[in-house]
Amino acid sequence: MVNESGVGVGSSYEYVIAEKRSASVILKRIALVFFYVLWSLFLLIVGVVTRLAAPFLAFIPITVWILVFFTWRLTQVEYEIAFFSGNLTVCRILGGRSRKVLAEVTIREISNVYPYEKPYSAWVDSFAPNKEIFAISDANAPELYAALWKDENGKAWRLWFEPTEKALKILRYYNASAVTIKKKPQTQEEIKP
Repeated sequence: MVNESGVGVGSSYEYVIAEKRSASVILKRIALVFFYVLWSLFLLIVGVVTRLAAPFLAFIPITVWILVFFTWRLTQVEYEIAFFSGNLTVCRILGGRSRKVLAEVTIREISNVYPYEKPYSAWVDSFAPNKEIFAISDANAPELYAALWKDENGKAWRLWFEPTEKALKILRYYNASAVTIKKKPQTQEEIKP
């Protein structure tokens, strides 16, 4: 069953936000490549010192491949925001392989969803969370929102995310009083009478 806002009861919606290549991601990649080279040199030196260079030469590509398999995914981070039957789930995906649930909340429990712009930024900054989750592509994302809530244990949560238009519709459908939507700038055609 779908209502006029396009939100279906019991329907699901999910989208993925990929972390942008920032200076920190590039530095992580450079550090990992440097580590892989150092590891290869270490094994080569151990092989030469122990006079077992041939077995160690065969061992180098295998160990480097294992290191790359388990560590390179740390530089490929995505966040999945999923809505299903009034619940919001946020997961972190590393390298397209491993998934970890960061937060799961019923949308009706969210006390506020604000765009991170004036005057709401002061309210968002004054909220003191016990747990803070960043599910964003970049700290300077233009469509940055913050969701604030307290769980049944009294633990305060703050979720930073970049909602799509449909995600905002779903949030408003399940908890209209808590969601503040960023006003779009008017075009010249809309201003004219």
